[in-house]
This record gives sequence, C-alpha cells and structure tokens, in this order.
Amino acid sequence: MQLIEIGDTRVVQVRPEDSIDQAIALLEAHGFRHLPVVDRGSILGMVSDRDLLSAVAMLPSNQRFTSTEGPARVGATKISQIMSSPARTVAADASLEVAAELMLNEGIRAVPLVYKDRLAGIVTETDFLKCYLDDRPIARRSGWRLQKVGDHMSRPVVTLRADDTFRHAVRIMQSKGIRHLPIVEAGQLTGIVSDRDMRRVLGGMEMEADEETGTASETVMRDVMTREVATTDPTTTLAEVADVLVKRKFGSLPVMDDMQLAGIITEADLLRIFVEACKP
Repeated sequence: MQLIEIGDTRVVQVRPEDSIDQAIALLEAHGFRHLPVVDRGSILGMVSDRDLLSAVAMLPSNQRFTSTEGPARVGATKISQIMSSPARTVAADASLEVAAELMLNEGIRAVPLVYKDRLAGIVTETDFLKCYLDDRPIARRSGWRLQKVGDHMSRPVVTLRADDTFRHAVRIMQSKGIRHLPIVEAGQLTGIVSDRDMRRVLGGMEMEADEETGTASETVMRDVMTREVATTDPTTTLAEVADVLVKRKFGSLPVMDDMQLAGIITEADLLRIFVEACKP
C-alpha cells in the first residue's frame, strides 16, 4: 500500500511571509495541527501547534513583533521565523512503514508527500490509526490490534492542576516532549489540555510583560482545559481506542483503573505498535 492511499491530497498550506495569525486561523478553520510552508512550489518547512507554542507563548511582548500599538499580540511574527525547517518529506508512492518510522524517529506528527518534487499530499499520525479499523492486509495479521491498552499505555502520567498557568504548561510540554496533560485535583481527573487547546488560546491572548522581568500575566488551565474527558481502561483493545481517537479527533485518552488515573494512551503509542506489526 502506498502512502497517498491513506494520506490527504487536499493540502492547506502557508507561505513563509504569512503571519502567525493566518496560520492559527487556518488550523482552527480546518481542524488541522500542521501546515506545510510552501514558496513557489518548494516545500520549505512545516508549522505546527508545537511550533506556535514554542515560538510565541514563551516570549514576553518586548521580544516579539507587533503591527499595532500597545501590548504585543500573537500574530504579527512571520511563519518563516518559527517554522520547522527543512521539512522532512516522503515520496507519495512510498510504503506506509517508511513514513511511520520517520515520524517515530524524528518525533514528528505529519509528513508532506511529494511527487516529482511537488507537494502531493500529507500524512499524519491519525491517518495511520485508520489501519487499526479496516480490512487492509496489515489489519488482518494475528492479533496485534486486539492487544490491551494496559500493556502499552504510558505511565506514570505527567499532570497539571487547574490553577497552573499557561506558561507553566508550555514549559512542561516542551521539557517533557509531551502534547497532552491531564488535569488532576485532589486525586481526581477533572480535565485534560492538549497542544491544540493551547494553540486556540494564542489567537486572542494578550501577553503583557514587565520590561525588566519578562513575567507575563497568564491564563490558567481551568480556563483552557476540556472538562468532559473521554477515558478508557486497561482492558480496552487498541482497535477500540483507535476508533475513538479517529472518530472524535482526539490525540490521546487517559486510562482509568478503579477511578484512578493509571496511564495515558496516545496516537504516538499506537503508531509505534503499528510499526512493530509491519515488521516481518
């Protein structure tokens, strides 16, 4: 099977001179997490939720560009200043394993597909999850999709409190290399926040900073988190989890055992298992 068969050929893209405002608006309008950066047909890089958080949310106003008077607002910095470059690309007719292994090894969530050096599509972690659900040959191999969540979930889980700040959450995501943070209060799961949730805040958030300390007034997780959290349990099959993630466009599910947070299962975990299943 070729990558173009599971990827999306309707690729929304940005130019290097476009603003962060434009990227945020496109990501929000289409429900995407990644945008290829293209100039005159050449793929120069990629911009993602994580790039936006790393490049913008941690900077005080006096270190960012602004096109208006007053405190700097997220949006005036150009894409060329924050994109991940060079972009890692894969041929559209390459096998699924090639892109999956690249994504795991490089820690990336999406790869542009090229045909004759032109952008032909894009494949994401979510696209690979669909291989858990259908009747492709890989899905019929003995039992890998029916393994249990408890055997593959990540633990212990890094968590936040509801009154932790936006900036603190960004630091944790960056330092730990994670994209989903459950919110726990008094030992109970009360919410979850993802890099996508954080990016949604950026579009309208004013980051005022003290000129000397660079300390910004912050939104707290209580105002950002998703309160109605979909969860799973250790006995659920990987195929069942993949079905929920694909249908509800989630990137992870907290794993609950006896009303306690026992772990978390993510798209990256499922991609890793897919790669193992593809090996002879």
